Order: sequence, then structure tokens, then C-alpha cells
Amino acid sequence: MNRIEFETKLNEAYNGAVKPLNKYVSKQVVLCFKCSDCGLVFFGKPSHMVGKEHQQHKCNYPYGDKNGERLSSVGFKKKPTKKKESFNIDQLNEMIWNDYTWQQIASELKVNPILVKDYFEKEGLI
Repeated sequence: MNRIEFETKLNEAYNGAVKPLNKYVSKQVVLCFKCSDCGLVFFGKPSHMVGKEHQQHKCNYPYGDKNGERLSSVGFKKKPTKKKESFNIDQLNEMIWNDYTWQQIASELKVNPILVKDYFEKEGLI
């Protein structure tokens, strides 16, 4: 496909709404496009822009998946994260006043022992 064929197919597919912003090189070289209908500036291969329907730009919709089904929204499933347990600073102070060691505090509060040890050193407790 040469430049003239591409521009003709692009105009037919989008009624002149989508224009390439840089020079056509080949059907596989990614170009920057702008849609005058929705104002979106995006990247795409010329062969996709005039190729299968699920690869083409459709205003306000994401591209399709590998099976050719148009997606209704863009996103991904988030992996569930472990909720970090926090402790009250009053609890830490109480343990210090009750002569807990830094190892015992780290173990009971389930925090990194190095952090507790550094705190003890900076406060002059060890």
C-alpha cells in the first residue's frame, strides 16, 4: 500500500475525521494521528487504521482485544493487596516504658526489626 492508497482508505474509513500528523512511510511504521471529531491524538499503524474494525479508531472507545471484540472500557484487574497493619505510636511508647527489647517490640508489632533498632539507637536506648 502506498501513501495515496492509504490516504484514500483513511478518508473512506473515517470520513476525513482522522488525519496523520507525520509523513507516511509504510503500512507498518507507527504514525501519530489526530481525530477531529473527538480531539484525540494517538499512535497507530496505518495497516491497523484502515484494516480490521477492532483495530480502527472509534471515538470514545478503546481498541478491541485480540479476538476482535470491541472493549467497553479500558482497565485491568488489580491484584488484591495485603492491608498493611499500622500501630499506634502510644502502643510503641507504652512498650518502651515497660522495658520491652527492640526485638520484642518488632515481633509484637510486626514491623521491621532494623527500624525499631535504629529508633532505639537514635533515642539512646541502646
